[in-house]
Amino acid sequence: MSKLDDLIAEVSVTKRLVSVATDRAGLTALIGGPGPDGQPGGGSYSYASLATTVQAAAAGLTWRGLRPRDVVGVLAPDAVGFAIATHAVRAAGGVPSPVDTALCAVETAGQLAESGARMVITAPPLADTALAAVDRSWVRQVFSFVDAPGATRFSDLLGLDMIRPSRGRPDDVALLPFSRGQDGRLRPAPVSHRELVVLIDQADQDAGFTSRDVVVAMPPVGNGLSYTTLIDCALLRGATVVAVSGPQLAMAAATHHGTVAVVPKDAEIVVPASVRTIPVG
Repeated sequence: MSKLDDLIAEVSVTKRLVSVATDRAGLTALIGGPGPDGQPGGGSYSYASLATTVQAAAAGLTWRGLRPRDVVGVLAPDAVGFAIATHAVRAAGGVPSPVDTALCAVETAGQLAESGARMVITAPPLADTALAAVDRSWVRQVFSFVDAPGATRFSDLLGLDMIRPSRGRPDDVALLPFSRGQDGRLRPAPVSHRELVVLIDQADQDAGFTSRDVVVAMPPVGNGLSYTTLIDCALLRGATVVAVSGPQLAMAAATHHGTVAVVPKDAEIVVPASVRTIPVG
């Protein structure tokens, strides 16, 4: 159907990513930016360790009570945490629901409550918003990549076991973003596995990522749908994704020999002339 392997049409994006990661085991998949102790900022994940972490976290989430089709809110401050969280949830058979990082605690709580989420995966500085939203929603467990009072450390999910990613049926929900209507209200806009494949296919044609690309990606923006398709497309193509903030972008692009920058639409970000820019949001 596209430049993406035909197998992606038959399995979930997460299952496909874990499968192709074995062929790129030693290559770098994700690089975090400066962070307190390497999670999610700092450190790096090879394709092998990305696959292992996703499957281990999926087992941990299942052990903590996540069931097939359960929704988990994802309020991640960078590309590394976003990718690991969404794929871990999906590998466990759950549905990741990206939360716009610009939402206040009240709107965050509203999305979590309407989606029925019982868990949230986050990291500082967004952990405060996630924790403030807990009392206004059904959420009972918050996991944070970096220590945050009131949250369970994401690393506690690892080391218990590993499970193979769940195989998604084409019409099952693969992602649950919320979109703001003309009346200003946030409403669920579920995306099926089939629809996600089509969106990633379109992103592949538009972005033209290759395994030689180093993608410097700013934090998630908007409802997370276009961000998801771009990051997943880059990883499926074997590119390296580097998590950066706006002020770090130029330096990170130089340090890691970046070839593509994923930046928010209309953002005034300095991007080196040698780096191709892809707006998102």
